[in-house]
Amino acid sequence: MFDTDAEAPEQDIDDRLEGNGLVRVNNESTYASVLTGTSYGDVDVVFDVTSAEPPLNCEGWDEVVEVSLYFPAEGPLVGDPLSDDLDEVPLLGDAEEYQWWRFRVHARGRDAAAAAGDIYADEGDTVLEEHLVQIWAAPRTAEIRHRLTDQAGRRSRTADTDKYAETKAAETDHAALPPTPDQYKHLTPQHTELNADTPDGTDSPA
Repeated sequence: MFDTDAEAPEQDIDDRLEGNGLVRVNNESTYASVLTGTSYGDVDVVFDVTSAEPPLNCEGWDEVVEVSLYFPAEGPLVGDPLSDDLDEVPLLGDAEEYQWWRFRVHARGRDAAAAAGDIYADEGDTVLEEHLVQIWAAPRTAEIRHRLTDQAGRRSRTADTDKYAETKAAETDHAALPPTPDQYKHLTPQHTELNADTPDGTDSPA
């Protein structure tokens, strides 16, 4: 979920371990990545835009997290920003006016989807992972973690000692590299396939 020209959240391993394991938000609150258990394929997502905060109901959901995001009422784009397969979720109010919105993100089935591998409904597969995103206008407030119970989220919030040391070393090496020359900054890395944002590091926002 992102605004036009917004930059994806950049997080090192320490940020990830402190995160909620479901939603990552950039510093400007204009881009949110939702982590899925499905590596590649289909996930069922429902957006519910309401005029006021809906009652909280965590029953039947594995993960429920609330974050604040800053969008115009014309709404965020959703999907893979590296492809043309994008949709828009219209919000309520003046289409061009930016304001704060509350996003309550629910998820279930991430563990089952991760175990099943690639899932494509048009090939007869049963979609195992579901998300519900409730949205309403509200002042900016801190993140709330209502429920964190699945293994997909737990893996995102934990790392074994060896893995942590390797990742920190790689981050240090990357930080020591010379900056990219200005004449190359406009170039976009090429990706062959990127369909999901997963706890194992494959990033693609919903």
